[in-house]
Amino acid sequence: MTSSSLLVEGGFIYTADEHHTILPSGSVLIVDDRIVAVGDRAEVADALARFPKEAGDRIQRVNAEGMLVLPGLVNAHWHEMFALRLPFKGALRDPSDRDDAPGFMAHGGDIPKLSLAFDSFSHVSDGMTEDEADAIARYSLWTQLRSGTTTVGDAGSLNRPDQVAHAAQALGIRASITTWASDAVCPPGENKYRRTRDADAVLSSIEELLQRYPSEPGGLVRSAPSALYVTNLSDELGHGLRDLAERYDTPFLTHVGALRNEPEAVRTYYGTTSVRRLDDLGLLSERLMAIHCAFADQEERERLVASNVHISHSPAKYGSTGESTMSETKAIPELMRSGLDVSLSTDGGSLPVGGMPEAMAAAWQVHNEMAADPCHVPPTQALAMATRLAARGLRWADEIGSLEEGKQADLVLIRADDWRYLLSPRPLEAFLTLGGSNDVDTVIVAGKIRLSGGHHPEFDEAELTDHYLRALRSFSTRQLDLDEAVLARVFDERP
Repeated sequence: MTSSSLLVEGGFIYTADEHHTILPSGSVLIVDDRIVAVGDRAEVADALARFPKEAGDRIQRVNAEGMLVLPGLVNAHWHEMFALRLPFKGALRDPSDRDDAPGFMAHGGDIPKLSLAFDSFSHVSDGMTEDEADAIARYSLWTQLRSGTTTVGDAGSLNRPDQVAHAAQALGIRASITTWASDAVCPPGENKYRRTRDADAVLSSIEELLQRYPSEPGGLVRSAPSALYVTNLSDELGHGLRDLAERYDTPFLTHVGALRNEPEAVRTYYGTTSVRRLDDLGLLSERLMAIHCAFADQEERERLVASNVHISHSPAKYGSTGESTMSETKAIPELMRSGLDVSLSTDGGSLPVGGMPEAMAAAWQVHNEMAADPCHVPPTQALAMATRLAARGLRWADEIGSLEEGKQADLVLIRADDWRYLLSPRPLEAFLTLGGSNDVDTVIVAGKIRLSGGHHPEFDEAELTDHYLRALRSFSTRQLDLDEAVLARVFDERP
C-alpha cells in the first residue's frame, strides 16, 4: 500500500452497480487510483487488516459518516460555452424577464437559423488567445467538478480542444474531448444544403486530436469524433467520421431528433430524415451517442433499438430553452423501455445550466410524471443514468461509473445529516427532492481528493473566477465589439 491510499469510511454508499447495491454504513478502500474493496465497514476493515501494519498506518482516512457516497457523476453530453456568457442571453440582459424572445429552439425550432448559428460558432475559439482559452476552460470545468461531475463528455465546445484538455488535467477532472465539427448549413428559404468548409480539413483536425489523446486505461483525457448536428453534416464528413470512430475504436456523438421541426427540415435539405440519414451514412450503431433523440418516427425508433444506440438527454435544461423533448413525443421513455441505455447530461449554453444533481432530480420527477408511476424511475435508476450508463455511452464503463473493486476511484461525498434527512431511510431520495449541486462536499478522482469541504486543494475559486472574468472581458472587447460602457457596468459595477 502506498501513501496515496485512502479509506472512505462510514458513509451511506450507493454503488450504482448492476444490482443497485446500497450499503447504509459502508466503506471504500482505495489504493493509488483503484478501488480495492467496497462493502460494509467490517468487510473493508478485514480487507485493510490483511495489509502490512506500516502500510495501514500510512493510509489517509476520510470520515464519511453523515454523508452520501456516490460514484463520480458522468456528464456525457456537455458543451464548454462560457465565452458566450455576455452576448447570448447572458449578463447583458435587461433585469426584467417579461419581454424575452423565445429563441431559435422554441416552438419546434427554427432549423435553418439554428444551422447557421451553430456553423458560425465554429470560429469562436479562433479569436481566443491561449491564456483566455485556458482561463475560460478552467472556470467552466471547475463548475462541473464543484457540482460532483468527475467526467465530462465534450459534444462540441466553443473553446480550443487542447485548452479544454489542459484545464481538465490541471483540475484533475476526466474529459472526453472533441471538436466543434460542422461543414454545412441549411440556408433559410432554400431547399438544398450548402457547404461551408472542406470536409477533409475537418476530419484531419479530428484525427490529429484522436492521436494526441488516445483512450488509454487510467488516463484523465481521451478524445472522440463528433458532429454538432445532423443539419450541419455533409455526406463526406459523415462517412469520414464513421471511419474515424471505427479505426480508433471510439464512440461517435451527435445531436439528432432534437426538435419537432427537424425531420421535415432535414428531409427538405438532405432528402431524408435524421435517423435514416445517420443509418445511410453508417453512423447508426452501438458507437452512436444520440443526443436528445425525441423526434423520430416509429420506424426510426425501431432502427435505433436494432442498432443498440445510446441515448443522452438533459431533462433539467429543456424548459429553459422551450424544447418539448420529454413531453411531446414521449419517445425517450419508450426507447428506455425498449432496452436502450438512456443516460443523463446537462447540455450547455449561455443560460445558467444545472449540474448533474439537478439532471438526476429532473429525470426522477419528469419520467415518473409522464408514466403516472412513482416507481418508473427510482432514485437509484436516476443515479445509474448519471453514472454507470453515462460511462457506457462514452465507452468508458470498464474504468468508471460505479463503485466496484478494480475500477478507478471516482467518488462524490454529499452531506446528508441536516434537517432534510432526519429519519429518512432513503437519503438519495431526500437529496433528489431537496438537494442540489451546492451540497457536494468532497470529490475524489482517480484516488486523489479534488474537492474537500467544497474547495479545491490546489486552486482558489475566487482566483479561478477572477481569471475567467478578465479573460471573458478581454475576449468580448476584442471579438464581439461590445460597448465599453456596458462592459464596465457588467464587470466593474457588479452587485
